Amino acid sequence: MSMPTYTKTFHTTTYPAISPLLPSLSTARKVVLLTGGGSSIATSIALSFAASGSKAIVLLGRNTTSLLSNKTQIETKHPSTTVLTFVADINDEAAVNAAFTTVQQQFGGIDILLQIAAYFPDGQPIATASVSEYFSGFETNVKGNLIVTQAFLRTRTEKREAVLIHVSTGGVHLPAMPFPISAYIASKAAAAKMMEYLSVELKEKGVRVLNVHPGMLDTVQGIKAASAGMVVPFDDAQLSADFMVWLASPEAEFLHGKLVWANWDVDELKAKKEELLSGPALTLGLNGWP
Repeated sequence: MSMPTYTKTFHTTTYPAISPLLPSLSTARKVVLLTGGGSSIATSIALSFAASGSKAIVLLGRNTTSLLSNKTQIETKHPSTTVLTFVADINDEAAVNAAFTTVQQQFGGIDILLQIAAYFPDGQPIATASVSEYFSGFETNVKGNLIVTQAFLRTRTEKREAVLIHVSTGGVHLPAMPFPISAYIASKAAAAKMMEYLSVELKEKGVRVLNVHPGMLDTVQGIKAASAGMVVPFDDAQLSADFMVWLASPEAEFLHGKLVWANWDVDELKAKKEELLSGPALTLGLNGWP
């Protein structure tokens, strides 16, 4: 199965323009929080942010062992970066609020939020799907991310510019496919649209909001998609990780409110800046209109 592309160049591995070592992409003095912090992709992303100079990395997730393992990896490679972990399900409003309040007290707020945590419901046809399992995706992917978003906004310092990156999926804008993945795609589409509305609400308020398809990755979600029949070669996780650092940088300010793929070439995206700023391109809408 081939993937569509908005830029002529479609990357599957990282490349120099998104290197976290570039001074223009530096996150020095920044505090970065990742939900789904115990996952393998969170490790890769956190390491890229640490490489770019982040002052602190905060990992929020459900599994203590995975969180501590990721913390150790980051601290070993980047000893100057402070790493905090919080055990919390993003559906647990009290636990999420407590974590964000602690970070606010220690660092004055979060500069970059990456919403990675997601749930991929069991792949079942709509006609026979378990209703409770089907809606479990909405519980985490929509409600959970709403809880995290509110905690982030409530504890941020308004004088500090902030970035919210919501990890979505390209499936939210592709035509329906003959695979039993509608529960996941529908919930992620709802979450992506929620973020679009948030980008309008926060316009000119110092918070940049973006949706991003991280590529096809060897993660729980990627494996479940493959097991449902959507067989696509996995991309290098380093591509996704480094792209997130670029997306959080001033170079990507023009993508506020947009949905982009980590595979797309950043120089080609920058060349389309005026086109993207002047219309609804790269937002969710009705194909062929307006």
